[in-house]
Amino acid sequence: MFNAMSRAEIWLQDTLDQSLSIEDLANHLGYSASQIRRQFRHCFNTSPSAYREQRRLERAAVLLSLTPQNIAHIAIRCGYANHSSFSRAFQRRYQLTPRHYRQSFSSMRHLALPAKQFTTTIEKSRPRQAVFTRVYKAPNAISGLGNTSHHANHLPCFVAQLGHATPTVALPDLLADKVDALEAGAKVRKSRTDIGLYLTHTANTENLALPVAYRRIEIPAQHYAKTCFDDFDELSDALTSTLLQLLNQQHRFHISGESPRILWHPDHLELRVPLLREATHIC
Repeated sequence: MFNAMSRAEIWLQDTLDQSLSIEDLANHLGYSASQIRRQFRHCFNTSPSAYREQRRLERAAVLLSLTPQNIAHIAIRCGYANHSSFSRAFQRRYQLTPRHYRQSFSSMRHLALPAKQFTTTIEKSRPRQAVFTRVYKAPNAISGLGNTSHHANHLPCFVAQLGHATPTVALPDLLADKVDALEAGAKVRKSRTDIGLYLTHTANTENLALPVAYRRIEIPAQHYAKTCFDDFDELSDALTSTLLQLLNQQHRFHISGESPRILWHPDHLELRVPLLREATHIC
């Protein structure tokens, strides 16, 4: 049942901007709504509705902190029907209005760059497929994923069938954790990690039978901020450097709020932070 609830959690993550009900989730998974509510609470210690609200507000906090997007637009992107309902929910969670929360993070632009210098470039990827499985663990355990061979061993059933593919992880909580770290009294929580393979455009997985815990996703062509680093222990500094360069430079791109990914290349690691092309004005 945990695999089903993991799929439920991923569905909630992927549909934050949509007005879908728990009944829609139940139909998607083939269970009753009461089963979903009971089993989801057993796995995540909260209801699906409360969990979705938490994730919506975390995404909003990231977008308010790290982008110039219009607040009303952020509300819509995070699944709220109007600005007032978003503002009330946000203030209950953070004890600040969205505008005041954004203002409280304006000093982030003036943080010092890490001691080690990282170079960030903006690039555009072609459409790709990826194969992922989700794991849940404490943030301080994430560095254990830095061993490439250990990572590849998570995919023994089909890695040999895919031809050329790059080991990768997607980190849905990375940006929210970075923003939370700047808050006094931020809570330590379990982080979600998608472990998988980033496929070449010629790879074909349509006829590949995936184990139940795995899923196939389509990654559209998108712009992203690319920062290379040497060791997984440098991830936090590499991310800080990337965010500061994005915040302090005038360009046509801003952070989308989607999950950053890390690709394991033979001689380095590559952080990719997805971007949107046109920044909207602060409101």
